[in-house]
Amino acid sequence: MGRGKIEIKKIENVSTRQVTFSKRRAGLLKKAHELSVLCDAEVAIIVFSNTGRLYEFSSSSMRGILDRYNRATEPSTSQLQIEMRQEQVELEVLRNELTRLRNENARLMGNNLGGTNVQELIQLEHQLSNAIISVREKKNALVFEEMEHLKHRERELGYENEVLRGEIDKLRRFIPLALPSTQPTFLEQTPMAAPSSSAGISKHDRVSPDTVCYYGSDNTDSETALQLRPPCSDHSKTKESTLTKRECNSSSCRSDEMEQ
Repeated sequence: MGRGKIEIKKIENVSTRQVTFSKRRAGLLKKAHELSVLCDAEVAIIVFSNTGRLYEFSSSSMRGILDRYNRATEPSTSQLQIEMRQEQVELEVLRNELTRLRNENARLMGNNLGGTNVQELIQLEHQLSNAIISVREKKNALVFEEMEHLKHRERELGYENEVLRGEIDKLRRFIPLALPSTQPTFLEQTPMAAPSSSAGISKHDRVSPDTVCYYGSDNTDSETALQLRPPCSDHSKTKESTLTKRECNSSSCRSDEMEQ
């Protein structure tokens, strides 16, 4: 029967772990020796156990193999010097560019103009003029865009206003038809002569017929109510004119009787 697969994970048992380490280490060193002999290769193995103990194997000299490894992995001194010179050149170029940009920025701000000649000043003036034109065009574009937005909003509000006005007009036409009239209709009583039974009532205690009015609503089942109020203006004027005529007639009759 073949050997089953062993799960690769840390062995928790200390004694079992130590036995496995010893067996595997011996097998690894044996395979390294076979590789160096069969393939004529330089092989070096360094192993530290979990207790810190060193185990090593080398087909020749361990130090020689390590020196060869360092030479193969680390760049040469000449290569490092070349790369350093290139980096210094690039750094100097970047510094010069930064200085030039700072001076140009100061000139655009109107500073550090002492060492400039006429040609440079003319060029600077041209640059500033172009910058002003560009800024003005951008500003005008933004203002125009804002105005168009406001006009569009104004049209929307006007349309909404017209819709609301139409709704209000519909409501105004609908309300008088839907609701009954709430204003009372006043019916004035025709003046009548005072009955004889009112002789015992003083003049001040009597209620004038002119001050009595009947009113009612459109509903036929509502009761008729009696209301005391000042005489109506038109009727009072008519009564006053009638009383004045009667007084004049009575006074003229009295004067005729006295003369007779």
